[in-house]
Amino acid sequence: MSLRQRFRYRFDNLMARGVGAQILLLAAFTVVLVLITAVAVVVFGVVPDGDDGPDSFALLVWKSLMHTLDAGTLGGDAEGWTFLFIMLFVTIGGLFVVSALIGVLNQGFGAIIEGLRRGRSTVIERGHTVILGWSPKIHTLLSELAEANANQRDACVVILADRDKVDMDADVLPPLRGRRLRVVTRTGNPMTPGDLAIASLPTSKAVIALAPEAHANGTPMAAHESDTVVLKTLLAISKAAPAGDLHVVAEIYDTRTEAVARMVCGKEAGLILASPLISRLLVQTGRQSGLSVVYTELLDFAGCEIYIREEPALAGVAFRDAVHRYGTSSLIGVVTAAGEMLVPPPFDRPIAKTDRVIAISEDDDTILLDGKAPAIAEGALIPPPPARPPTAERTLVLGAGARLAMVLRELDAYVAPGSETVVVAEALPELPQLAKMRVTTRTGDLTDRGVLDDLDVTRFDHVLVLSESAGRTQEMADARTTVTLLHLRDITRLAGKKVPITSEILDINNRELATVAEADDFIVSNTLISLMVSQIAENRHLQRVFEELFDPEGHEIYLKPATDYVRAGEHAFGIVCEAALRRNELAIGYRLAARASDADAQFGVAINPPKQKSVALGADDKVIVLAER
Repeated sequence: MSLRQRFRYRFDNLMARGVGAQILLLAAFTVVLVLITAVAVVVFGVVPDGDDGPDSFALLVWKSLMHTLDAGTLGGDAEGWTFLFIMLFVTIGGLFVVSALIGVLNQGFGAIIEGLRRGRSTVIERGHTVILGWSPKIHTLLSELAEANANQRDACVVILADRDKVDMDADVLPPLRGRRLRVVTRTGNPMTPGDLAIASLPTSKAVIALAPEAHANGTPMAAHESDTVVLKTLLAISKAAPAGDLHVVAEIYDTRTEAVARMVCGKEAGLILASPLISRLLVQTGRQSGLSVVYTELLDFAGCEIYIREEPALAGVAFRDAVHRYGTSSLIGVVTAAGEMLVPPPFDRPIAKTDRVIAISEDDDTILLDGKAPAIAEGALIPPPPARPPTAERTLVLGAGARLAMVLRELDAYVAPGSETVVVAEALPELPQLAKMRVTTRTGDLTDRGVLDDLDVTRFDHVLVLSESAGRTQEMADARTTVTLLHLRDITRLAGKKVPITSEILDINNRELATVAEADDFIVSNTLISLMVSQIAENRHLQRVFEELFDPEGHEIYLKPATDYVRAGEHAFGIVCEAALRRNELAIGYRLAARASDADAQFGVAINPPKQKSVALGADDKVIVLAER
């Protein structure tokens, strides 16, 4: 290899080191040029005279440097031609240096700006919430986090996703303008520990791992693929912050993934099993009109939420008596010193001094002991009605989404033996073996009015419409669900009959399009999952509370006829609570049938009303209770 090739190779390596190396190279060239110029002036004997005699060598170096950096300096020289030619030489060299320096600096600043645009700088925050990944749920999630942190001075959310920073900013920042929440976006792969370092996980208060719903090209992602991404993200989190006590909240779809996820992120992590949860809510709401509104009210931050706090003043008080001690909050359970979650405990159990109470309230500072037991008027309470024997039911399930098998299992746990379910879908998967319920199937396009007319919808007790998102975008899946729902409403209208219909909608914005349907017909699955994620991110203890509430083996939320508890008429809500307590149930609200279609009145649902507030209840109204069945 020749000397020229070696020099070129080393020069290329030096230039490839970046702006710093390039500036150093220009500086070295400038030093050499200035020294050659000063030496030439001395050698040729053309040293200019100053006020105190000939210029010193140091002053010659300085003047050479000025000629290098400022070409206009040449015009002020009044020496002989030899000196002028030497200065011309250094000026030409200076033009090269300055031009190259401007180019290098421009390139360097361009790289810095591009780096900022790409969002690759490290976040320096404390007490922030980190969201890893991107999905349509992020808008609801950010809105809820903004509401939850409205009283915080400098709340911050950091989003790290494999998307362009400019696109993320344009997507999430405008809807949050005017709200007290800073959103910092960064571009990176959440499955790479090196990229996770950008988000400063060790100093965060919560880390949320979102399950992706689509590939980069926009095609829907299968549940097992989404869980694989979440698992790899959890592994990267454990590597990026191995010694930190991170509060991790992750969303997974397949129950078989839970054990592996627990092994990776620990038993204290908040793992939300999306598919089983939504399947259970679909079945429960399909059997109880208005339940979806109740769950939304409990899970969002706009109204009442669930809080856990110490209440030593209740030590020794039986749980049933403690319920009335809260006038503007609803007591639903306790957490023992050993960490046992009782939702609710035995009603005669005294509250220990070390117990923490679980209550529904508007805010954590509104959980006050501001109530007392109500005065019960003679004959106001209704004796518990005799147990009604279960009767066989007929259910119509339209759509065969990924949750169909889970929905059928959940439905089988609630219905009486001899019940029948008809499933209609474009393509039918393998159905599970059921104990109580007989399932028959048909194939057909759910948007085809002829297919729906042939089903004789009005002979069913309940109708469930599942979102068929396989191979379709979220928007198209919701559009088909809406068309199916409109046909069903028209069929029941023409028949003059009312059939409870529950539909699964993926995007809450699409819910508004189906205004012809009643509001309680919808389970907005993505929104409910986002609400739960935000609640658990703000309070890690709520994970276990929700597990108790949604566990079919424990107490669940039911809407029961108000006249099963109190006589028709006006009563203080505290009296309704007492009627429920006498049945080992907890009343947490009511639903007025007259306002069931009024969105401004929360569709008639009132959660955690003051116990002194009077409400007129009739035969069509419901009491919202926590009960075992």
